[in-house]
Amino acid sequence: MSMMERSELFIGGRWVRGKGSRPIQVRNPATGERVGGASLASPADVDDAVAAARESFDSGVWAGAAPERRSEVLSAAADLLEKRAPEIARLITSELGCPIWFSERAHVPNPIRHLRYYAAMARDFTYDERRTDGVNTSLVTQEPVGVVGAVTPWNGPLSTPVLKVAPALAAGCSVVLKPPPETPLTAYHLAEALAEAGLPEGVLSVLPGDRDAGEHLVAHPGVDKVAFTGSSAAGKKIMAVCADRIARVTLELGGKSAAIILDDADVDRVVPALLPMALLVNGQACIAQTRLLVPGNRQARLVEAVAEALRAQRVGDPMDAETTIGPMVSERQRERVEGYIAVGRDEGARVVVGGARPVLPADLAHGWFVTPTLLADVDNSMRVAREEIFGPVLAVIPYDTDEQAVAIANDSPYGLSGSVWSGDEDRALAVARRIRTGMVSVNGRPQAFGSPFGGYKQSGVGREMGPEGFRIYLETKSIAVRS
Repeated sequence: MSMMERSELFIGGRWVRGKGSRPIQVRNPATGERVGGASLASPADVDDAVAAARESFDSGVWAGAAPERRSEVLSAAADLLEKRAPEIARLITSELGCPIWFSERAHVPNPIRHLRYYAAMARDFTYDERRTDGVNTSLVTQEPVGVVGAVTPWNGPLSTPVLKVAPALAAGCSVVLKPPPETPLTAYHLAEALAEAGLPEGVLSVLPGDRDAGEHLVAHPGVDKVAFTGSSAAGKKIMAVCADRIARVTLELGGKSAAIILDDADVDRVVPALLPMALLVNGQACIAQTRLLVPGNRQARLVEAVAEALRAQRVGDPMDAETTIGPMVSERQRERVEGYIAVGRDEGARVVVGGARPVLPADLAHGWFVTPTLLADVDNSMRVAREEIFGPVLAVIPYDTDEQAVAIANDSPYGLSGSVWSGDEDRALAVARRIRTGMVSVNGRPQAFGSPFGGYKQSGVGREMGPEGFRIYLETKSIAVRS
């Protein structure tokens, strides 16, 4: 197990003693054992980090660097992270509790790929464009937005920070990144790789912190843009704070995504393909598809198939390559999930599978595990169908017609992800076009790399990934020039 001790903070490219920072212990959610230690930043530390970012941006040491130079640094950082991939994967699993195979296949390689993607975009993007009306000419140019305050959640310890830091740095911004207290250590690998790759001092700070540090960063007058991933409730507050000074803001928020299984879908093929999309990161993913919409006349068959598949899930040590479901990230998160299961029962839902803590070996007795749970007899008005549970809890909701299925899918405050399953691709695509959500998969197909990521309604504002995720860190300026 990777042990990391970080009593200092990474401010402006240097390891420094914090001003009022407080030490915390990082514990393995599968065992309760100590993984390492970190320090949580104080508001005074945030002030220092923003000051360093502001000075570096205004000096032009990075914002004024040639795009080719920015590209070289991001590419070199990606190479360094790739060399450390096994160590980082084990650390992520130790902090987060997701299965090691997922850390190795997704949590580490995907952010490395994104670093390289934005390295290429920094180099190849067209920053200047001349426009003329036949008489007058304007130079339309793209410039970095400024100092970015990035606040990230615990369920993507490396991937979510990279989705903000990589395009922001590629655009020429300076960044203050605030990872969460639950998984504070992994982002330090990103900081070290970028520093070693040649990122100038002052351009990046990484400050693990709690709510006070995050609120101070978001409200800081020295921050030009806020990029946040987290709950919709927190996103609303951040949007209001940013509105006070009209700061730019990107929000990637919650989800309660629907998987619409049409009446011609092959259930035996759908269930094994759908479950990984529903149980991602032990169910702790904003894109998890936890509302299963199924024709009423096929509900019994679908419930039976999903129940059988959930019973076959291997719950246990996330360091075991055979484990498919690890623990919740914290005791508080387990209590939240168990609370929603109780709410579902009270509302009239039937617990088909799960609903209790799993029986595990003694070495996992102190872990924060939840048995994968299936709720049937669910109505879309129930809380378990409308609120984000963030755990391995699935709800089956029946419908009668395709129109009703679309209406149920859209009857949600969220709109982040979703899927449509059918033996007829054209029919599935027609339904997918009608779902008010940022991403839809037809028959479980993955999105192409470089596709935008984000949601409708209370699932967020703006898009990350792809060229859309780069442009949000740029401001547009028009300069009148000689024809």
